[in-house]
Amino acid sequence: MYFQIYRQFRVNILLALVFLVAGVPLLGNADETGSPDQKLMAIFPEAKKFVLRNPILTPNQIEAIEKELGAKLLAEDQKPVFHIPISERKKPMGLVLFANAEGPNGIIKGAVGLDMRGKVVTVKVYEHKELDAIAGAEFLKQFIGMGIEDVFEVGVDFEAVEGYEAASNAVALMPKKILVMSYALFLKGEPKPEAEKIPEPDIPEEEMPEVDDLKALMALMIDDYFMVVDYFDEKESKEKAIASAKRLARYAKSISNFEPPKNADQTEEYVYLQDKFSEALLKFAAALEKEGISDGTREQWDAIVTLVNQSHLRFSEEEIDLDTY
Repeated sequence: MYFQIYRQFRVNILLALVFLVAGVPLLGNADETGSPDQKLMAIFPEAKKFVLRNPILTPNQIEAIEKELGAKLLAEDQKPVFHIPISERKKPMGLVLFANAEGPNGIIKGAVGLDMRGKVVTVKVYEHKELDAIAGAEFLKQFIGMGIEDVFEVGVDFEAVEGYEAASNAVALMPKKILVMSYALFLKGEPKPEAEKIPEPDIPEEEMPEVDDLKALMALMIDDYFMVVDYFDEKESKEKAIASAKRLARYAKSISNFEPPKNADQTEEYVYLQDKFSEALLKFAAALEKEGISDGTREQWDAIVTLVNQSHLRFSEEEIDLDTY
């Protein structure tokens, strides 16, 4: 039997990060006037690489985003390409969107970077036909630290370049746009009916150690996996099995913080499988508390193992043989 690698994406605000990813190698030195890769490096210089996410906006999402923005999306906005910086520890650091806005004298081209809390870390303006001050550090630094809760209103959240309020508002639309779009795409889902909500596991944080890589996380999960197996073999107590199932669900929450070892261009599926895995474990733990060993809980556990195997085939590079680990 094999205990494998699944997925989960929780946007520690973002990203969950939920990603359709394709690896993009970094080229050259950080240079915000150079190639797209160099511009990305200027925004997240500590990133080891960037991966892409190309979500598809539905007509309903476009309508909702435009309503919240108070402006129409440009044609390229409707097919956004998000760039996810990956750290040396193989964890997402935030996201970047090359964003344009319609200024009084033409298109303003730039980029916006967000951190994992959903806060603006950088706004860049690369091309424009406005006063140079709208691309200056003094003006753009006002947006740093702003988030979805800000309205990006002149005189409230930032000061316009004197005499160029329309151009200043156009630049402000870029960070507002990436925030509204990222929340609409990655963070907002249909709320479940109260009866279907899955409670968060009640395992203290101190019992969930931090790990630096996916293999280390999987090693932590093995003991709890066998605790449940041994319970069904009547070698362990019900209480220990329930605690192990809840711990596994908590560990599962962390899996999508790491890049999938294989098929990295299918991260959306990776995230979906991990969310499904975590939810199934919590339902299983609740059923164990109520029923103990039963046909129902055995079926639930078999379904979890099947899901693990399915994810393993798609995203792990090698099998983890639990019987000989």
